[in-house]
Amino acid sequence: MNLSKELTDIQKQMSPDSLTNECGGEGCRVYRADIPKKRVVINIEKEFDTRRDHRKRADRLLFYGNASKNTFVAVPIELKSGKADESDVREKLENSLNFAATLAPDRNECGETVYVPVLFHGRGINRTNPRSRRQFTVNFQGKSVRVLIGRCGRKRNLANLLSEAGYL
Repeated sequence: MNLSKELTDIQKQMSPDSLTNECGGEGCRVYRADIPKKRVVINIEKEFDTRRDHRKRADRLLFYGNASKNTFVAVPIELKSGKADESDVREKLENSLNFAATLAPDRNECGETVYVPVLFHGRGINRTNPRSRRQFTVNFQGKSVRVLIGRCGRKRNLANLLSEAGYL
């Protein structure tokens, strides 16, 4: 896998103002500790505004490679400092996953691309169906994809979520 080339190709497709090093924001602290140093983080809101795309979107998009599993990982991150509304978050993450798929490299070049939607919240989730608390999923490429959910401000919050789910 030529990770540097793949990450550079993604950077070239973005407006320079959209590139950032921060995974958090919007009043929600996300720690980058133990996330691979070779990565690209995009402020999706800025990028969508630059492209005049008015769809709902997540706040950040993280790309990195996992050499041990020969995968390229795309992580749209929605940040909610307060309580998150499930239906709103679902739409934002689905749109952001579709955007990430337009940027991700071809499978043959760098192994499989894995898409991992993440939600960080400060005070819980307003569920569309409160009785259904088992898993929060979004639809992507005809499949149901589980959303990883964490709390804003917890130490190693992003690394813990991704490693516990097997993506780090």
